[in-house]
Amino acid sequence: MTNYHLTHRDTLSDVAEALYRKWRPKTFDEVVGQEHVTTTLKNQVASGRIGHAYLFVGSRGCGKTTSARIFAKEVNIAGLEPDSPRAKQIAEAIAEGRALDVIEIDAASHTGVDDIREIRERVGFQPSELRYKVYIIDEAHMLSTAAFNALLKTLEEPPPHVIFILATTDPQKIPATVLSRCQRFNFRRVPIDKIVARLRQLCEAEGIEADDHALRLIARHAAGSLRDAVSLLDQLASSSTMRISAADVREALGATDAATVRALVDGLIARDTGAGFDAIQNALDQGADARQIARQMVERLRALLQVKVSRAPQQAPALTDSIDGWSEAERIELAAQAEKLSMAQLKHAVHAFSEAINEMRSATDAQLPLEMAYLDCVVEPEGMPAAVPPPTRVAQAGRAASQAPAGPGPAPATTQPAPAPAPPGGELTYEALKAQWQQFIREVNAVNKPAAALLRSCDLYAVAGGVVHLHAHHDIPLIRLQEPKNKTSVVATLNRMFNGQYDIRISLQQRQVDLDAEEDPVLKAAKRMGGMVRR
Repeated sequence: MTNYHLTHRDTLSDVAEALYRKWRPKTFDEVVGQEHVTTTLKNQVASGRIGHAYLFVGSRGCGKTTSARIFAKEVNIAGLEPDSPRAKQIAEAIAEGRALDVIEIDAASHTGVDDIREIRERVGFQPSELRYKVYIIDEAHMLSTAAFNALLKTLEEPPPHVIFILATTDPQKIPATVLSRCQRFNFRRVPIDKIVARLRQLCEAEGIEADDHALRLIARHAAGSLRDAVSLLDQLASSSTMRISAADVREALGATDAATVRALVDGLIARDTGAGFDAIQNALDQGADARQIARQMVERLRALLQVKVSRAPQQAPALTDSIDGWSEAERIELAAQAEKLSMAQLKHAVHAFSEAINEMRSATDAQLPLEMAYLDCVVEPEGMPAAVPPPTRVAQAGRAASQAPAGPGPAPATTQPAPAPAPPGGELTYEALKAQWQQFIREVNAVNKPAAALLRSCDLYAVAGGVVHLHAHHDIPLIRLQEPKNKTSVVATLNRMFNGQYDIRISLQQRQVDLDAEEDPVLKAAKRMGGMVRR
């Protein structure tokens, strides 16, 4: 029996510790990317000018709670030799969570006023073993209004031996009366290059083999959260026998390779529907996640926007906050693609794929919103005139001279665009709506781009009794236009344009014989996926 207990304890002690906990910084010098905060805190400890309440603000995984623990340690070992047994004992107890005078509270699970009243009753007692009693309240924005009110007086006039540190990711939810009583420190998202450097240090210390491209992919996915990056590194190292490649990272994230994203952007430039749909289908067949593809597209389109507005795209180091994490070759490639896209195209594409990400949260098939976003970017509305560059001043002057009358006479009347024809008798007619059909689609596009793209796959059939009847070319617009969000946008635009109360009815109707189904981009994609066109 004794041997069993020894073996059981040995087994428990051999459980691997998570890398982000094992390598949690123990000093301010080890905190990555927050020098503007750690320098000020170190100076306060050195000078003895320590505040009674602090507010640490920043996104997840950027070092707020870690810095709070380090600050609690530093104020309690100030004046001691760092290598003295007492200083080491205090530092070890705080790092392991054994210090009775450093109290961490998760406000997400202790939101009530009773929890704060319990704190108020205890702050008056002297610390049991340390110089200061430090309360670290994590996710402070989760406290209720009554809890904040109960905390106000203690924050304003705490005992001299008490320090409060509030950490939050959402400072807008902190009452102004609390903010005014705290010293606020804003933690920044950790830059990608610093995340990569830290991951490289951990790989060398843990004996993990990882190429630079893999580490850069991890850092870009972490979006400024060093903890997320280290956790993903730990996961990959456990599942790939301590060797990590870029392919391993993409497989773990459900991401696709750079070539697929590049092909999608090239398809946007060439307005090639088939190329984009093929790239999406191939990526999904290889195990990529549609949501992750959409996120990668938004990331690349944003980088293209940043390059577009930069005066010198090749000088990418000047854009560290905008296109950070891209290699030199990728930055040159971004510059080449940005030259072929207008600002309006990029803006429209970013909005389309961002909306697709939101739609995927409630969609049963995440592939469809992704394809519709791409389709919305490459298919121009029917009847939309091509953009014509403005004439030069010389051309304008020459044309004005050639059109000037030979002798004196009345000045030519200025041509004004014809107003939209009003429905006769106040009732909407088929002829009136048909004449304004393309303008109607453009109005819908301004409020709901997916709905406008679906309308382009429908024909106006009839208008009767205040109901607009549409014939859908295939099942997709028939189903999607019945969704409340899309139908509401279409009906609201219809009522606004024609000043009435109307409704829409959609039925499935095969297209005219003279319209080749092979030219429909949605049907082409369906056939590539094994579907059949019903006649």
